[in-house]
Amino acid sequence: MNIKEAFLIEEFNNIKSFLQKFSLRLDDDVTKTFYIEEDEKIIGTISCAGYIIKCLAVDPFYQSENLAGKLVNQIIQYFSQNGIYSYQVFTKPIYKQIFLSLGFSEIVSTDKVIMLEGGTSSINDEISKIKKQLDMRFAILDETSDLAALVINGNPLTIGHMHLIETASRLHQLVVVFIVEENKSIFTFEERLSMAYLATRRLSNVCVLPSTKYIVSSLTFPTYFLKDGNEVHEEHAKIDALIFKNYFMKKLFIKKRYLGEEFNPKMQNYNNTLKEVLQENVEIIPRYSENNQVVSASVVRKLLEEGKVEEALLYIPRENHLILRSIVTFKYGQK
Repeated sequence: MNIKEAFLIEEFNNIKSFLQKFSLRLDDDVTKTFYIEEDEKIIGTISCAGYIIKCLAVDPFYQSENLAGKLVNQIIQYFSQNGIYSYQVFTKPIYKQIFLSLGFSEIVSTDKVIMLEGGTSSINDEISKIKKQLDMRFAILDETSDLAALVINGNPLTIGHMHLIETASRLHQLVVVFIVEENKSIFTFEERLSMAYLATRRLSNVCVLPSTKYIVSSLTFPTYFLKDGNEVHEEHAKIDALIFKNYFMKKLFIKKRYLGEEFNPKMQNYNNTLKEVLQENVEIIPRYSENNQVVSASVVRKLLEEGKVEEALLYIPRENHLILRSIVTFKYGQK
């Protein structure tokens, strides 16, 4: 029973059929897949998407043979060969002990999912780095600090985002703005971070930092074994909220997280889950309007796509007009 790497369409089709028996699916973002077969029948498989381990499943008849452990070790070996030394897994609770026995540590869990990590760095390492940056910016933080937080994608940053940031800035002594680090937006992380920094540097009590992979990322929002849309979004939101509560709020002494009002049903559910988990430590602020128009990044993106740059700039902080013009010229060929 050797471990094989999947290359052929036929192999992937067989793996998909095997996973269906466990109510699992092979996500489109999978970058590497291994499997074990006996008598030309798949009896175990595992995949990864970047640094995230996915789609672990073993035929119950063979579970006493530690096939799951062998598959996980194969993925870890692949990671090592490709310079990936920190990795995470988002999986079913039944596999918890297997990962713990291989040196993984639990991050958070719900009734349906558990998130663990292994390798050379951890969420606590990332939090320590953030703590040092905030200490350098604001002096030493402790339980007496009046620190608020926001998590913003800023695709691009609008005057609506600034209204939210400025509200927190007025109500608290200190504010940290986490810019979503994962690059799944029209504007890159570097562009979004730069725009947030330029727009907020006049606010002496505001610090802009990358969100890390532990907030609103593929790590906290994988989908391969949750059954339907509602369950997917609910569990993702719970995991994301629990990480923020148990690590970011607790270890950075964050008193309150601010959210913008949402009209999209999925985002409304996300906000409601955050409210349920964080309770009195979260505040939802009504959307900012300008000339009877609710300001949102999607409105700005639409205007930019239509070539209405000057109109789009009405909804952009003035500190970002120059950089946005440069980015738009590069992306859309517009001046």
